[in-house]
Amino acid sequence: MGALQRPPFGGPLLVSARSRLVVAAVAILLLWIAVLWASLSEPARKAAATPASPVAHALHLVVASGQAAPGGGRFNRFDVGSQPIVAPVNNRGQVAFYASVARAKVAEGIFLATASGIAKAAAVGDAVPGGGVLSEFARHPLPALNDAGKVAFGATIAGARATEGIFLAADGRLKAIALSGSDAPGVPNGTFLEFDAPALNNRDQIVFIGTVRRGRETLQVLYLYSDGVLRKLVAGGDPTPRGGTFDRFGLPAINNKGAVAFPAVIERGALLGGIFVVGTSELRLVVGAGEIGPGGAMLVRFSERAAIDDDDNVAFVAHLGSNAASEALVVANAAGLTQLAVTGETAPGGGRFSAFGPWPNFGPSAAIAFVAAVDDGPGPLGIYFGNPGAIRRVAMVGDRLPDGGILPAFALNSVTSAGANGGLTFATMANPEDGQNGIYYYGPPGS
Repeated sequence: MGALQRPPFGGPLLVSARSRLVVAAVAILLLWIAVLWASLSEPARKAAATPASPVAHALHLVVASGQAAPGGGRFNRFDVGSQPIVAPVNNRGQVAFYASVARAKVAEGIFLATASGIAKAAAVGDAVPGGGVLSEFARHPLPALNDAGKVAFGATIAGARATEGIFLAADGRLKAIALSGSDAPGVPNGTFLEFDAPALNNRDQIVFIGTVRRGRETLQVLYLYSDGVLRKLVAGGDPTPRGGTFDRFGLPAINNKGAVAFPAVIERGALLGGIFVVGTSELRLVVGAGEIGPGGAMLVRFSERAAIDDDDNVAFVAHLGSNAASEALVVANAAGLTQLAVTGETAPGGGRFSAFGPWPNFGPSAAIAFVAAVDDGPGPLGIYFGNPGAIRRVAMVGDRLPDGGILPAFALNSVTSAGANGGLTFATMANPEDGQNGIYYYGPPGS
Protein backbone atom coordinates (compact mmCIF):
# COMPACT_ATOMS: atom_id res chain seq x y z
CA MET A 1 0.00 0.00 0.00
CA GLY A 2 1.31 3.34 -0.63
CA ALA A 3 2.08 5.83 2.20
CA LEU A 4 -0.84 7.85 3.55
CA GLN A 5 -0.97 11.28 2.00
CA ARG A 6 -0.88 13.94 4.78
CA PRO A 7 -2.48 17.20 4.33
CA PRO A 8 0.18 19.87 3.91
CA PHE A 9 -0.75 21.58 7.24
CA GLY A 10 -1.52 18.60 9.46
CA GLY A 11 -4.47 16.34 10.13
CA PRO A 12 -8.23 16.94 9.60
CA LEU A 13 -8.90 18.08 13.19
CA LEU A 14 -6.06 20.61 13.08
CA VAL A 15 -7.31 21.97 9.75
CA SER A 16 -10.81 22.36 11.20
CA ALA A 17 -9.45 24.13 14.29
CA ARG A 18 -7.32 26.49 12.26
CA SER A 19 -10.28 27.25 10.00
CA ARG A 20 -12.36 28.15 13.02
CA LEU A 21 -9.57 30.42 14.30
CA VAL A 22 -9.32 32.17 10.96
CA VAL A 23 -13.09 32.70 10.82
CA ALA A 24 -13.09 34.01 14.40
CA ALA A 25 -10.22 36.37 13.66
CA VAL A 26 -12.00 37.72 10.63
CA ALA A 27 -15.19 38.15 12.64
CA ILE A 28 -13.33 40.02 15.39
CA LEU A 29 -11.63 42.22 12.82
CA LEU A 30 -14.98 43.04 11.22
CA LEU A 31 -16.46 43.79 14.65
CA TRP A 32 -13.66 46.25 15.46
CA ILE A 33 -14.07 47.90 12.07
CA ALA A 34 -17.80 48.29 12.75
CA VAL A 35 -17.09 49.79 16.19
CA LEU A 36 -14.52 52.18 14.75
CA TRP A 37 -16.91 53.24 11.94
CA ALA A 38 -19.70 53.83 14.44
CA SER A 39 -17.45 55.92 16.68
CA LEU A 40 -16.32 58.05 13.76
CA SER A 41 -19.77 58.53 12.26
CA GLU A 42 -21.65 59.21 15.53
CA PRO A 43 -20.65 62.89 15.85
CA ALA A 44 -21.64 63.54 12.24
CA ARG A 45 -24.94 61.70 12.73
CA LYS A 46 -25.68 63.70 15.87
CA ALA A 47 -24.77 66.94 14.13
CA ALA A 48 -27.10 66.11 11.26
CA ALA A 49 -29.92 65.08 13.61
CA THR A 50 -29.58 68.11 15.90
CA PRO A 51 -31.32 71.21 14.52
CA ALA A 52 -29.26 74.34 14.21
CA SER A 53 -29.45 76.67 17.20
CA PRO A 54 -31.75 79.63 16.57
CA VAL A 55 -30.11 82.99 15.95
CA ALA A 56 -29.97 84.87 19.23
CA HIS A 57 -32.25 87.89 19.40
CA ALA A 58 -30.83 91.02 20.99
CA LEU A 59 -32.10 94.47 21.97
CA HIS A 60 -30.05 97.42 20.82
CA LEU A 61 -30.40 101.13 20.20
CA VAL A 62 -30.79 102.04 16.51
CA VAL A 63 -30.59 105.82 16.86
CA ALA A 64 -30.87 108.42 19.63
CA SER A 65 -31.31 112.16 19.82
CA GLY A 66 -27.92 113.87 19.94
CA GLN A 67 -26.35 111.29 17.63
CA ALA A 68 -24.56 112.58 14.51
CA ALA A 69 -26.78 112.65 11.43
CA PRO A 70 -25.69 111.97 7.83
CA GLY A 71 -24.80 115.23 6.11
CA GLY A 72 -24.12 117.13 9.35
CA GLY A 73 -25.92 118.16 12.50
CA ARG A 74 -27.39 115.88 15.11
CA PHE A 75 -30.64 113.97 15.34
CA ASN A 76 -33.13 115.86 17.48
CA ARG A 77 -36.61 114.30 17.54
CA PHE A 78 -38.32 111.32 15.97
CA ASP A 79 -41.91 112.43 16.60
CA VAL A 80 -44.23 115.28 15.66
CA GLY A 81 -46.75 116.44 18.22
CA SER A 82 -48.83 113.51 19.44
CA GLN A 83 -48.50 111.42 16.27
CA PRO A 84 -47.21 107.87 16.70
CA ILE A 85 -43.56 107.17 15.94
CA VAL A 86 -43.46 104.47 13.28
CA ALA A 87 -40.07 102.92 12.44
CA PRO A 88 -40.75 100.03 10.04
CA VAL A 89 -38.25 97.16 9.89
CA ASN A 90 -37.67 94.73 7.00
CA ASN A 91 -36.43 91.14 6.78
CA ARG A 92 -32.81 92.32 6.75
CA GLY A 93 -33.18 94.23 9.99
CA GLN A 94 -33.03 97.60 8.24
CA VAL A 95 -35.07 100.34 9.94
CA ALA A 96 -36.63 103.43 8.34
CA PHE A 97 -37.48 106.44 10.48
CA TYR A 98 -38.36 110.12 10.40
CA ALA A 99 -36.16 112.57 12.32
CA SER A 100 -35.67 116.28 12.74
CA VAL A 101 -32.04 117.42 12.73
CA ALA A 102 -30.52 120.20 14.85
CA ARG A 103 -27.69 122.52 13.83
CA ALA A 104 -27.78 121.48 10.20
CA LYS A 105 -28.93 122.81 6.81
CA VAL A 106 -31.27 119.81 6.54
CA ALA A 107 -34.00 120.41 9.12
CA GLU A 108 -35.64 116.97 8.81
CA GLY A 109 -35.66 113.84 6.72
CA ILE A 110 -36.42 110.17 6.31
CA PHE A 111 -33.46 107.92 7.13
CA LEU A 112 -32.55 104.25 6.75
CA ALA A 113 -30.51 102.44 9.41
CA THR A 114 -28.57 99.36 8.28
CA ALA A 115 -25.85 97.19 9.78
CA SER A 116 -23.25 99.51 8.22
CA GLY A 117 -24.71 102.78 9.49
CA ILE A 118 -27.44 105.35 8.88
CA ALA A 119 -28.08 106.84 5.45
CA LYS A 120 -30.46 109.50 4.18
CA ALA A 121 -33.43 108.25 2.16
CA ALA A 122 -34.84 111.73 1.54
CA ALA A 123 -34.46 115.13 3.20
CA VAL A 124 -35.74 118.68 3.08
CA GLY A 125 -34.21 120.40 0.09
CA ASP A 126 -34.05 117.31 -2.13
CA ALA A 127 -35.18 117.98 -5.70
CA VAL A 128 -38.61 116.66 -6.67
CA PRO A 129 -39.05 115.13 -10.14
CA GLY A 130 -40.96 117.67 -12.21
CA GLY A 131 -39.83 120.68 -10.19
CA GLY A 132 -39.59 122.05 -6.66
CA VAL A 133 -37.97 120.62 -3.56
CA LEU A 134 -39.12 118.69 -0.50
CA SER A 135 -39.99 121.21 2.19
CA GLU A 136 -41.48 119.28 5.12
CA PHE A 137 -42.32 115.79 6.38
CA ALA A 138 -43.89 116.82 9.66
CA ARG A 139 -47.55 116.55 8.63
CA HIS A 140 -47.45 112.75 8.27
CA PRO A 141 -43.96 111.49 9.17
CA LEU A 142 -44.87 107.80 8.85
CA PRO A 143 -42.48 106.11 6.39
CA ALA A 144 -43.13 102.68 4.86
CA LEU A 145 -40.33 100.19 4.10
CA ASN A 146 -40.05 97.00 2.04
CA ASP A 147 -37.51 94.17 2.05
CA ALA A 148 -35.54 95.73 -0.82
CA GLY A 149 -34.85 98.78 1.34
CA LYS A 150 -37.18 101.08 -0.61
CA VAL A 151 -39.02 103.75 1.39
CA ALA A 152 -42.40 105.34 0.64
CA PHE A 153 -43.52 108.54 2.36
CA GLY A 154 -45.58 111.69 2.05
CA ALA A 155 -44.10 115.20 2.03
CA THR A 156 -44.90 118.81 1.19
CA ILE A 157 -43.23 120.61 -1.71
CA ALA A 158 -41.95 124.15 -2.24
CA GLY A 159 -41.18 125.97 -5.47
CA ALA A 160 -43.57 124.06 -7.71
CA ARG A 161 -47.21 123.87 -8.76
CA ALA A 162 -47.67 120.84 -6.51
CA THR A 163 -47.72 121.44 -2.76
CA GLU A 164 -47.79 117.80 -1.59
CA GLY A 165 -46.90 114.38 -2.88
CA ILE A 166 -46.42 110.68 -2.27
CA PHE A 167 -42.88 109.50 -3.06
CA LEU A 168 -40.77 106.36 -3.32
CA ALA A 169 -37.06 106.61 -2.42
CA ALA A 170 -34.64 103.94 -3.65
CA ASP A 171 -30.91 103.85 -4.45
CA GLY A 172 -30.54 107.58 -3.90
CA ARG A 173 -33.35 108.43 -6.31
CA LEU A 174 -36.75 109.95 -5.68
CA LYS A 175 -39.85 108.96 -7.64
CA ALA A 176 -43.14 110.90 -7.47
CA ILE A 177 -46.14 108.58 -7.20
CA ALA A 178 -48.88 111.22 -6.89
CA LEU A 179 -48.76 115.03 -6.71
CA SER A 180 -51.33 117.57 -5.56
CA GLY A 181 -52.89 119.55 -8.38
CA SER A 182 -52.68 116.62 -10.80
CA ASP A 183 -55.67 114.70 -12.10
CA ALA A 184 -57.11 112.10 -9.72
CA PRO A 185 -57.63 108.82 -11.64
CA GLY A 186 -61.13 107.35 -11.38
CA VAL A 187 -62.73 110.61 -10.23
CA PRO A 188 -64.14 112.65 -13.15
CA ASN A 189 -62.99 116.29 -12.94
CA GLY A 190 -61.13 115.45 -9.73
CA THR A 191 -57.71 116.77 -8.72
CA PHE A 192 -55.47 115.70 -5.84
CA LEU A 193 -55.49 118.10 -2.90
CA GLU A 194 -53.56 116.32 -0.11
CA PHE A 195 -52.45 112.88 1.07
CA ASP A 196 -52.23 110.65 4.12
CA ALA A 197 -49.28 108.37 4.88
CA PRO A 198 -48.71 105.51 2.39
CA ALA A 199 -48.14 101.77 2.86
CA LEU A 200 -45.71 99.72 0.72
CA ASN A 201 -45.19 96.03 -0.07
CA ASN A 202 -42.36 93.94 -1.59
CA ARG A 203 -43.81 94.32 -5.10
CA ASP A 204 -43.34 98.11 -4.84
CA GLN A 205 -47.11 98.53 -4.70
CA ILE A 206 -48.12 101.62 -2.75
CA VAL A 207 -51.52 102.30 -1.22
CA PHE A 208 -52.66 105.61 0.28
CA ILE A 209 -55.65 107.84 1.00
CA GLY A 210 -55.83 110.98 -1.13
CA THR A 211 -58.14 113.91 -0.59
CA VAL A 212 -59.62 114.85 -3.97
CA ARG A 213 -61.31 118.09 -4.94
CA ARG A 214 -64.22 117.72 -7.36
CA GLY A 215 -65.94 121.00 -8.08
CA ARG A 216 -66.86 122.52 -4.73
CA GLU A 217 -66.72 119.26 -2.80
CA THR A 218 -63.86 117.19 -1.45
CA LEU A 219 -63.83 113.45 -0.87
CA GLN A 220 -61.40 110.82 0.35
CA VAL A 221 -60.26 108.18 -2.13
CA LEU A 222 -58.26 104.99 -1.57
CA TYR A 223 -55.61 104.56 -4.29
CA LEU A 224 -53.29 101.73 -5.32
CA TYR A 225 -50.10 102.33 -7.30
CA SER A 226 -48.98 99.16 -9.10
CA ASP A 227 -46.71 98.57 -12.13
CA GLY A 228 -46.54 102.28 -12.85
CA VAL A 229 -50.30 102.77 -12.83
CA LEU A 230 -52.34 104.62 -10.23
CA ARG A 231 -55.94 103.46 -9.87
CA LYS A 232 -58.86 104.16 -7.59
CA LEU A 233 -59.94 101.32 -5.29
CA VAL A 234 -62.72 102.94 -3.24
CA ALA A 235 -63.98 106.50 -2.90
CA GLY A 236 -66.14 108.39 -0.46
CA GLY A 237 -69.73 108.07 -1.66
CA ASP A 238 -69.22 104.59 -3.14
CA PRO A 239 -71.66 101.93 -1.89
CA THR A 240 -70.49 99.42 0.71
CA PRO A 241 -71.17 95.66 0.52
CA ARG A 242 -73.60 95.97 3.44
CA GLY A 243 -75.55 99.07 2.47
CA GLY A 244 -74.90 102.76 2.88
CA THR A 245 -71.92 104.60 1.43
CA PHE A 246 -68.31 105.14 2.44
CA ASP A 247 -67.63 108.43 4.20
CA ARG A 248 -64.10 108.53 5.70
CA PHE A 249 -61.18 106.11 5.71
CA GLY A 250 -58.49 105.13 8.20
CA LEU A 251 -54.91 104.41 7.18
CA PRO A 252 -54.66 101.41 4.80
CA ALA A 253 -52.31 98.41 5.01
CA ILE A 254 -51.20 96.17 2.13
CA ASN A 255 -49.78 92.64 2.01
CA ASN A 256 -47.35 91.20 -0.54
CA LYS A 257 -50.19 89.82 -2.67
CA GLY A 258 -51.72 93.29 -3.05
CA ALA A 259 -54.68 92.83 -0.70
CA VAL A 260 -55.51 96.10 1.06
CA ALA A 261 -57.18 96.32 4.48
CA PHE A 262 -58.69 99.59 5.65
CA PRO A 263 -61.09 100.88 8.33
CA ALA A 264 -63.95 103.08 7.16
CA VAL A 265 -66.85 105.11 8.50
CA ILE A 266 -70.19 104.47 6.76
CA GLU A 267 -73.07 106.85 6.07
CA ARG A 268 -76.75 105.90 5.85
CA GLY A 269 -76.08 102.21 6.36
CA ALA A 270 -76.98 99.48 8.81
CA LEU A 271 -73.41 99.68 10.09
CA LEU A 272 -71.63 102.78 11.39
CA GLY A 273 -68.27 101.48 10.24
CA GLY A 274 -66.10 98.46 9.65
CA ILE A 275 -62.87 97.02 8.32
CA PHE A 276 -62.79 96.10 4.64
CA VAL A 277 -60.44 94.29 2.25
CA VAL A 278 -60.02 95.04 -1.46
CA GLY A 279 -57.35 94.81 -4.15
CA THR A 280 -57.00 91.14 -5.03
CA SER A 281 -60.72 90.36 -5.06
CA GLU A 282 -64.09 92.05 -4.78
CA LEU A 283 -64.55 94.57 -2.00
CA ARG A 284 -65.66 92.71 1.14
CA LEU A 285 -66.46 93.50 4.74
CA VAL A 286 -64.17 91.75 7.24
CA VAL A 287 -65.88 92.91 10.42
CA GLY A 288 -68.50 95.53 11.16
CA ALA A 289 -69.17 97.78 14.12
CA GLY A 290 -71.89 96.25 16.27
CA GLU A 291 -70.82 92.63 15.72
CA ILE A 292 -70.27 90.44 18.76
CA GLY A 293 -66.62 89.65 19.38
CA PRO A 294 -65.17 86.25 20.37
CA GLY A 295 -65.32 87.24 24.05
CA GLY A 296 -69.05 87.93 23.90
CA ALA A 297 -68.82 91.75 23.94
CA MET A 298 -69.94 94.05 21.14
CA LEU A 299 -67.22 95.50 18.87
CA VAL A 300 -68.10 99.19 18.94
CA ARG A 301 -65.27 100.85 16.99
CA PHE A 302 -61.83 100.01 15.63
CA SER A 303 -58.26 101.27 15.56
CA GLU A 304 -57.37 103.84 12.89
CA ARG A 305 -55.24 101.23 11.15
CA ALA A 306 -55.55 97.47 10.67
CA ALA A 307 -52.75 95.05 9.77
CA ILE A 308 -52.91 92.34 7.10
CA ASP A 309 -50.49 89.47 6.43
CA ASP A 310 -49.89 87.39 3.30
CA ASP A 311 -52.53 84.84 4.36
CA ASP A 312 -55.13 87.64 4.57
CA ASN A 313 -55.33 87.52 8.36
CA VAL A 314 -56.43 90.96 9.57
CA ALA A 315 -55.52 92.26 13.04
CA PHE A 316 -56.94 95.33 14.76
CA VAL A 317 -57.76 96.90 18.12
CA ALA A 318 -61.47 96.99 18.97
CA HIS A 319 -63.27 98.98 21.65
CA LEU A 320 -65.80 96.81 23.44
CA GLY A 321 -69.32 97.66 24.58
CA SER A 322 -70.14 100.90 26.33
CA ASN A 323 -67.00 100.86 28.48
CA ALA A 324 -64.52 103.23 26.84
CA ALA A 325 -61.61 101.57 28.68
CA SER A 326 -62.43 98.05 27.50
CA GLU A 327 -60.40 96.96 24.48
CA ALA A 328 -59.35 93.78 22.70
CA LEU A 329 -56.82 92.76 20.09
CA VAL A 330 -58.74 90.75 17.49
CA VAL A 331 -57.70 88.69 14.46
CA ALA A 332 -60.17 88.16 11.61
CA ASN A 333 -59.88 85.59 8.83
CA ALA A 334 -62.00 83.17 6.83
CA ALA A 335 -62.57 81.09 9.97
CA GLY A 336 -64.04 84.01 11.90
CA LEU A 337 -62.82 86.19 14.77
CA THR A 338 -60.16 85.24 17.33
CA GLN A 339 -59.31 87.26 20.42
CA LEU A 340 -55.56 87.67 20.92
CA ALA A 341 -55.67 89.73 24.12
CA VAL A 342 -58.21 91.72 26.10
CA THR A 343 -57.98 94.33 28.83
CA GLY A 344 -58.20 92.86 32.31
CA GLU A 345 -56.59 89.52 31.47
CA THR A 346 -53.18 88.46 32.79
CA ALA A 347 -50.25 89.74 30.73
CA PRO A 348 -47.23 87.49 30.09
CA GLY A 349 -44.48 88.38 32.54
CA GLY A 350 -46.85 89.85 35.12
CA GLY A 351 -49.65 92.35 35.54
CA ARG A 352 -52.91 92.78 33.63
CA PHE A 353 -53.50 94.37 30.25
CA SER A 354 -55.19 97.76 30.67
CA ALA A 355 -54.95 99.32 27.17
CA PHE A 356 -53.39 98.73 23.76
CA GLY A 357 -51.35 100.88 21.38
CA PRO A 358 -52.84 102.63 18.32
CA TRP A 359 -52.60 99.52 16.10
CA PRO A 360 -50.88 96.10 15.89
CA ASN A 361 -48.49 94.73 13.27
CA PHE A 362 -47.87 91.28 11.77
CA GLY A 363 -44.55 89.45 11.94
CA PRO A 364 -43.74 85.97 10.54
CA SER A 365 -46.13 82.99 10.88
CA ALA A 366 -49.13 85.23 11.66
CA ALA A 367 -47.50 86.38 14.92
CA ILE A 368 -48.68 89.81 16.05
CA ALA A 369 -46.63 92.57 17.67
CA PHE A 370 -48.33 95.16 19.85
CA VAL A 371 -47.82 97.69 22.62
CA ALA A 372 -49.86 97.37 25.79
CA ALA A 373 -50.27 99.27 29.03
CA VAL A 374 -50.15 97.05 32.12
CA ASP A 375 -51.62 97.44 35.60
CA ASP A 376 -49.95 95.88 38.65
CA GLY A 377 -47.01 94.67 36.55
CA PRO A 378 -43.23 95.10 36.64
CA GLY A 379 -43.58 98.17 34.40
CA PRO A 380 -46.28 100.45 32.95
CA LEU A 381 -45.86 99.62 29.24
CA GLY A 382 -44.60 96.58 27.37
CA ILE A 383 -43.95 95.22 23.89
CA TYR A 384 -45.60 91.84 23.24
CA PHE A 385 -45.36 89.37 20.37
CA GLY A 386 -47.04 86.08 19.49
CA ASN A 387 -50.13 84.17 18.40
CA PRO A 388 -53.38 83.53 20.28
CA GLY A 389 -52.53 81.50 23.38
CA ALA A 390 -48.78 81.94 22.91
CA ILE A 391 -47.88 85.57 23.61
CA ARG A 392 -44.55 86.60 25.15
CA ARG A 393 -43.25 89.87 26.47
CA VAL A 394 -40.31 91.23 24.48
CA ALA A 395 -39.50 94.41 26.39
CA MET A 396 -40.91 96.55 29.17
CA VAL A 397 -40.20 100.02 30.47
CA GLY A 398 -37.62 99.62 33.22
CA ASP A 399 -35.94 96.52 31.75
CA ARG A 400 -32.17 96.32 32.14
CA LEU A 401 -30.35 97.05 28.86
CA PRO A 402 -27.22 95.21 27.66
CA ASP A 403 -25.08 98.28 28.50
CA GLY A 404 -26.35 98.31 32.07
CA GLY A 405 -28.84 101.13 31.54
CA ILE A 406 -32.60 101.07 32.00
CA LEU A 407 -35.10 100.99 29.13
CA PRO A 408 -36.73 104.45 29.20
CA ALA A 409 -40.40 105.30 28.96
CA PHE A 410 -42.01 104.59 25.59
CA ALA A 411 -42.87 107.48 23.29
CA LEU A 412 -46.39 108.88 23.29
CA ASN A 413 -48.85 106.75 21.28
CA SER A 414 -46.26 104.02 20.88
CA VAL A 415 -46.44 101.62 17.93
CA THR A 416 -44.20 98.60 17.46
CA SER A 417 -43.32 97.59 13.90
CA ALA A 418 -42.53 93.97 12.96
CA GLY A 419 -40.41 92.52 10.17
CA ALA A 420 -40.53 89.21 8.32
CA ASN A 421 -37.36 88.14 10.17
CA GLY A 422 -39.08 88.46 13.56
CA GLY A 423 -37.41 91.76 14.35
CA LEU A 424 -39.34 94.50 16.19
CA THR A 425 -38.82 98.23 16.62
CA PHE A 426 -40.22 100.76 19.07
CA ALA A 427 -39.49 104.29 20.26
CA THR A 428 -38.69 105.59 23.73
CA MET A 429 -38.70 108.97 25.45
CA ALA A 430 -35.80 109.14 27.91
CA ASN A 431 -36.62 112.58 29.23
CA PRO A 432 -40.06 113.94 28.37
CA GLU A 433 -39.10 117.42 29.60
CA ASP A 434 -36.44 118.02 26.96
CA GLY A 435 -37.63 115.54 24.35
CA GLN A 436 -34.63 113.22 24.31
CA ASN A 437 -35.66 109.95 22.71
CA GLY A 438 -34.49 106.94 20.72
CA ILE A 439 -35.53 104.02 18.53
CA TYR A 440 -34.75 100.44 19.56
CA TYR A 441 -34.54 97.19 17.59
CA TYR A 442 -35.12 93.70 18.97
CA GLY A 443 -34.37 90.69 16.80
CA PRO A 444 -31.69 88.79 14.88
CA PRO A 445 -28.61 90.70 13.70
CA GLY A 446 -29.30 92.89 10.68
CA SER A 447 -27.55 92.62 7.34
